Amino acid sequence: MIVKALNLLYNTTMVIRKQALKAPSAPGVYFFRNGDGRVIYIGKAANLRLRLLSYFRPDSLDPRKRAMVEEAVKLDWQETGSDIEALILESELIKKNRPKHNIVMRDDKRYFYVAFTKEKFPKIFITHQPKRQGGQSRASSWTKPDFVQYLGPFTDGGAIKSVLKMLQKAFPYCRCSGRKNSAHQRPCQQAELGRCLGVCCLKKEKAAEFYPDADELKKLYAQNVSSIKKVLSGRLKKILLELKKEMNGSARARNYEKAARARDQIEALENIFRHKTFLSRDDQSWKEKGLKYLADILGLKKIERLEAFDVSNIQGKMPVGSMVVFVNGTEAKNEYKRFRIRLGDRPNDPAMIKEIVERRLKHKDWPLPQAMIMDGGKTQLGAALFALRQHGVLSVKTAALAKREEELYLPPQAGLPDGRKIALKEGPEPLLHLLASLRNEAHRFAVSYHRKLRRPS
Repeated sequence: MIVKALNLLYNTTMVIRKQALKAPSAPGVYFFRNGDGRVIYIGKAANLRLRLLSYFRPDSLDPRKRAMVEEAVKLDWQETGSDIEALILESELIKKNRPKHNIVMRDDKRYFYVAFTKEKFPKIFITHQPKRQGGQSRASSWTKPDFVQYLGPFTDGGAIKSVLKMLQKAFPYCRCSGRKNSAHQRPCQQAELGRCLGVCCLKKEKAAEFYPDADELKKLYAQNVSSIKKVLSGRLKKILLELKKEMNGSARARNYEKAARARDQIEALENIFRHKTFLSRDDQSWKEKGLKYLADILGLKKIERLEAFDVSNIQGKMPVGSMVVFVNGTEAKNEYKRFRIRLGDRPNDPAMIKEIVERRLKHKDWPLPQAMIMDGGKTQLGAALFALRQHGVLSVKTAALAKREEELYLPPQAGLPDGRKIALKEGPEPLLHLLASLRNEAHRFAVSYHRKLRRPS
């Protein structure tokens, strides 16, 4: 009888292992189910296949997880676009399903919650446990626990801290102490860096002095906190739709400052959720590997100097361009250049790319790169090639990077008679890492210049 039971357990485990072999090598959330089809455990993974196979290595599990694997008869999963998306989805599904083995394995030191204080300018912080009935939360020193709302649980404290740090750049909020008599006489350092709206932690009589639009900033603070809650609750699509609606409406009303803010928030969210596993690996070595792949694609022996170009505008208004430089895979920030585009206030990204490439080529004192990367697709690539031919520069290899599908557009000069596009998600990860880093840096530099020009003098 015992032998029969052991054979049954072995056969069931082997069936589940075969299911794990079918999982994709992508981020996502996975589910162990029992014989009734009920979810008994939920986890997240940067690489679903590797994570699931790890459950079937001899002596790789603690007794609690081994009991869970022995009870399971089926595995399935839900793929996500990034580690961060998997982290948030896992939190929502654990809260919704309350799988028994997640509850059994719960450890105050492993599960995290994001807390929002219920006050005029809510604070946001991370704690291991929400307050228990009649208890006191250790992290909420500036407010009573009854006035705190919690989101979670999250299983990865480091990841959720990183997410909040990135969200603070897109949706500034106050991180100053909420203790009595701690309000400032002038804006705090976080406000100077653009990570706090400033008005939230100033003394009441100073708010209007430093911020004439203090009332609007108070409304914006509430919107920012609401947006962060939606993101952490898995409602990314909803907040993106709201921001796009706000951006388009503000642009039609010629409120370009508000439209630009919504656009920047959209791009920040898209960048956060575009992060892949490989971005956490050794940054420099991956960029150097990416350079070798790019050199092969473009028909070059090596790439020492690589330049990237981007433009920033709101429906053509106040257009600017940027040029960033990587030397041997490292940012050469002292060689970055910015351009105030003279084309006029009409949206035409290819013409803007052509203008900034032409103006860059006129500077004979700037060393020529082995390769240039344009932000955009086939039309932006064509505009750059036209500018290069006009100036007789035929040695510089050129391509364009379209961010929506992460595709690299190559011209005929890359050794491909008709030109073509490469799906970077299907290619070597170091290449995508290099080009995404280059593109993001060019975009950051362009947007920072555009913001500077929009600020009232």
